[in-house]
Amino acid sequence: MKKLTNFLFACLAVMTAQAQVQKSQPINPSDAGTHYINPIVRADFPDPDVIRVGSTYYMVSTTMYHFPGATILKSEDLVNWEYCAQPLKALLDDDRYNLQNGQNAYAKGMWASSMKYHNGRFWLLVNGNDNRAWLLSAADPEGEWDVKRLSRNYYDPGMLFDGDKVYIACGYCNISMCELDAGFNFIQEKEIIVRERSGLEGCHVYKIGDYYYIYATYGGFPSGQAAFRSKSPFGPFEEKVLVEKNYGGKINTIHQGALFDDIEGKWWTVMQEDLGALGRFPNLLPVEWQDGWPIVAGGVRPPVSFVDKVPRPASSDKRIKCLPTSDDFSEQTLGMQWQWNHNPVEGAWSLRERQGWLRLKTVGVSQDLHQAQGMLTQRIFADPEHASTGTIRLDVKGLKEGDRAGICIFQDPYAQICVEKTPSNSPLKGENKDSLPLREGRGGSSYQLVWRQDKVRNAGRGFEAAEKTVSIKPKKGIVWLRAAIKYGDNKAYFFYSLDGKNWERLGGETQQSFNLTVFVGSRFGIFCYATKQQGGYADFDWFSTEP
Repeated sequence: MKKLTNFLFACLAVMTAQAQVQKSQPINPSDAGTHYINPIVRADFPDPDVIRVGSTYYMVSTTMYHFPGATILKSEDLVNWEYCAQPLKALLDDDRYNLQNGQNAYAKGMWASSMKYHNGRFWLLVNGNDNRAWLLSAADPEGEWDVKRLSRNYYDPGMLFDGDKVYIACGYCNISMCELDAGFNFIQEKEIIVRERSGLEGCHVYKIGDYYYIYATYGGFPSGQAAFRSKSPFGPFEEKVLVEKNYGGKINTIHQGALFDDIEGKWWTVMQEDLGALGRFPNLLPVEWQDGWPIVAGGVRPPVSFVDKVPRPASSDKRIKCLPTSDDFSEQTLGMQWQWNHNPVEGAWSLRERQGWLRLKTVGVSQDLHQAQGMLTQRIFADPEHASTGTIRLDVKGLKEGDRAGICIFQDPYAQICVEKTPSNSPLKGENKDSLPLREGRGGSSYQLVWRQDKVRNAGRGFEAAEKTVSIKPKKGIVWLRAAIKYGDNKAYFFYSLDGKNWERLGGETQQSFNLTVFVGSRFGIFCYATKQQGGYADFDWFSTEP
């Protein structure tokens, strides 16, 4: 009977998770077959590059210090997307990427990349902004990828295969064109565009007709998009502004992306839009060609997101698909919605030691969550009407004294709610002489709930670290924890329950924004870390984004 009950609960969890994930997709149910509403994915998939291979589109995005990285999505209609691959397993094995000796790689790692299909293979040029570039290739994007570290860095690279030559446009403000041979060995470099103090970056390179095109952004806030063209890869290049930074009093933040055509020969662009703490969301916009120039969304005005209904691209696949967010941890591998905060630690987690549960084990000792190894994260999908929530069911019996396990919303600043194992016979934080701790019995284990907000590097003026605690007596070691943040409001707040039905709020609201000290959108994180000794663990039954 217990197994049947668990099975039925799992089915219900999957169904509700699917319903929530579908709700996260920006499709207008009334005309989903003819139109779409931007953003096409309401989550942090920044710096997109998109290619079409046959009738399938592939989109890669920046993943910074999260691994596995270089997330690739696939689609048949440019509106419904599925996970395809995360081919970048790591960049470097050092203290920064291992969160050791007080070091970290926040705001570093894998920046804007370039993806192409050439000679029957997928090619991915990854810019490691704090180390050399990496080249990944595969015949099947969902199979094994070959990895090669190149001899130098290419900032925000735009890659082009042209006969037996490879060209890479790269740089910040001043753009250079690099020529490489077919083995990606560097040959020469020439500065082709000079735009001092302009923020010009995010290059993508195409050869269309007689022209070489560089599709690039004037980044920062606000931002714009431009095209440059020449009949030689080394110039001279002429320029046309496609999207203005400011137009008619409106500030533009839709920029940096890719040009491509669909199966009917119509042209499109996918560019990111800066949308607050939750990150940069991809937008799909139509492109027309006039006098040899791509014209985005009808002209230089800033495109409109969340509002415009646009006729969707042609596709024979009419199915609505989902990017998963919820997880009951019943599989033998982690779903591709999950990424580790910095390098994962082999042997510090398991989906098999307790079937149907994710076990996170403590690694090292840290007083700060942002330096703790073993945090598993995923993007937060925006809902224009309701708060985005993440809920976990947690078994804390495996914790050792000083261990903390729970859920967070990670930015700079970040906030967390967690269970801490405390000494059995000592006062708990937050207790006073008029209250008694709720414990598992005389001489048994003691636990407290901890809400804490803290910073990674620079959380802005007026921010102060804070902590609140409450002692608890978990029945059979089980606790439910919930994190929530509302798109547009950007305030993180937290709840707990001891029975899964009745909820109490703990702590205050943590105001977040898109902070360049971490350079990614706010994320859900689940974690278990030690503040005193190694050897403890926590078991996560499920993670749900059900409201």
